[in-house]
Amino acid sequence: MATACSSESHDRPYQKRVIRVVNVTPTYRTEERERMKQIISEQLYDVFCKYALS
Repeated sequence: MATACSSESHDRPYQKRVIRVVNVTPTYRTEERERMKQIISEQLYDVFCKYALS
């Protein structure tokens, strides 16, 4: 599994204040990334089927 994370931050103005938005993403090796994509696709398909049949 992912042991490291990459982060990206943006400062955005909102109602006279500046809010920092931080996006933290796990860093996977190539094989792990492909496996995670497959798992997510399967889960999304299950959800789609559940609501398509309703």
